[in-house]
Amino acid sequence: MRLSKLVLPIFGLALAFDRTMPGAAQMLPDPSFGTTAGPSNSAILRCNGSDPVAAIAGCTAIIRFQPSRAQVRGAALINRGRAHYALGQKDRALDDFVEAVRADPRNSRALANRGAFFQAQGDLNRALEDYNSAVAANPRDVEALNQRANIHMLRGDYDKAVADYDRTIAINPRFPAGFVGRGEAYRIGGELDRAIRDFEQAIRLEPRFALAFDKRGLVHAERRDYARAIQDFDRALELDPALTATYAHRAVAYAASGVADRALSDFEIALRANPADRPSYVGRGTLFLQQGQLDRAIADYDRAIMLDGTFADAFYNRGTAHARGGDFTHALADFDRAIALDPTSPGAFASRGLAYVKAGEYALAIPDLDRAVLVAPGDALLLYNRGIAKRQTGDIAAGDADIASARMIDPNIER
Repeated sequence: MRLSKLVLPIFGLALAFDRTMPGAAQMLPDPSFGTTAGPSNSAILRCNGSDPVAAIAGCTAIIRFQPSRAQVRGAALINRGRAHYALGQKDRALDDFVEAVRADPRNSRALANRGAFFQAQGDLNRALEDYNSAVAANPRDVEALNQRANIHMLRGDYDKAVADYDRTIAINPRFPAGFVGRGEAYRIGGELDRAIRDFEQAIRLEPRFALAFDKRGLVHAERRDYARAIQDFDRALELDPALTATYAHRAVAYAASGVADRALSDFEIALRANPADRPSYVGRGTLFLQQGQLDRAIADYDRAIMLDGTFADAFYNRGTAHARGGDFTHALADFDRAIALDPTSPGAFASRGLAYVKAGEYALAIPDLDRAVLVAPGDALLLYNRGIAKRQTGDIAAGDADIASARMIDPNIER
């Protein structure tokens, strides 16, 4: 598959495509539970419950009951670790996950939850080790397989991700997260038909799966069907307003549709939710650039570059803003940096070539414009400016030929 870079939505415990940690370990009654010799049945209910404080109390009662079987003890440790994590007590959560694995080394749920913890901390290698062990312990653990696939996605190993999603779906054809994950891998690889089929299957299985609507919206946007994209983004946010990345996705669709005010509003929401959202700074900056608000555009590009000094698009767009303001020194410096970061960008070469012409650096302009014209041979602006550069460097005949070609394409090129 042809594959490009991916930015995955991260949630709760940093597990892509899902909104929770791997499945909790459902407690099973121990024969001695509910007797005077052991924890009460209410402890089991609390340990299985959604209230983290109550869960910690209930699970602790079970853990302290020495005769508890390893499987039961491991399940209680998993649930208590999840509760600690929900309360922000990361050290205690990790201690419980480690102890759960020690109590029951073949428990795929214990391994998967510890892997999820490592993933949340950005330690993808240790996370992958635990997911591998979980799958080895239980090859039919669809959540462990799905989480391992998500790790492959984050590492850019998309073919491996698809293989794991395939296994997940083969084991449980009614597991919607598997279809969303595989669909995203297809989307990144440019296989949009296969992607949308997977997203639609996920929606059929779980009509309230917000992320599936968001991902299908991205496919519509890539197909430039912005009206349908916006409908899907609307539905995703209706189902899950906390899916803040969707505001950025919808902003891009609004911007492409020419609805600048709504696009700006969505970018504002996305940036309030995530002040480190580099693409949203670039997106909002581009809207400001289109509106002629050059200072505000440059300020947004500055923020994106502060967050990531290797973000080629931010340098390219900031260079464009500087050029429009007549600051060709800073424009050329930004175009230089954009090209250094992404030497395959024809737009950066074209813009730098045009900036060289404006700055009177005609000899430097010609190689950049040559490269740009190869990509866009019918671009009148590029031909006209290359013609000017050639004439200024003494190649009158070639310069006149370029200018004549530009006039044929656009008779108004000199206005």
